[in-house]
Amino acid sequence: MWAQSRRQVIFLIDVRASLTKHCITMSSIICSIVRWMARGTGLLLAAGFLTFVVGEPVGSLRVLQFREWVGMVLLVVTVAGMLLAWKWEFPSALISLFALGAFATVVHMQNYLVLAMAAIPNILFLLDWKLRRSHSAQISRAR
Repeated sequence: MWAQSRRQVIFLIDVRASLTKHCITMSSIICSIVRWMARGTGLLLAAGFLTFVVGEPVGSLRVLQFREWVGMVLLVVTVAGMLLAWKWEFPSALISLFALGAFATVVHMQNYLVLAMAAIPNILFLLDWKLRRSHSAQISRAR
């Protein structure tokens, strides 16, 4: 009887270890998907912004007011933050989100759908940062 209960305990430990390995593997896949979605959407937004900047006629820049220049600088900071988030997810995504919020405030932007879409890469970078922190904690607990 004691041998049978010992086998059951060993079986349960093996099942738990197998499930833990599976969850860790699944978690790393999800982390990779979120990371590359954040990077891809960030690159798409940066490319779109660069297209607008390059396509803007030089003569129209002379009539911009100070508030609009500040808005342009804040957009550059937003896009730069998205690109820097490839290396430093958390601080760069936060800086980029704050710059986007400041842009909306400075230029009195009312189109919140555009702002929400511009925030998507940063939100994904923050989610990636959080998932990777919890994933590394799972791995250290599993060992």
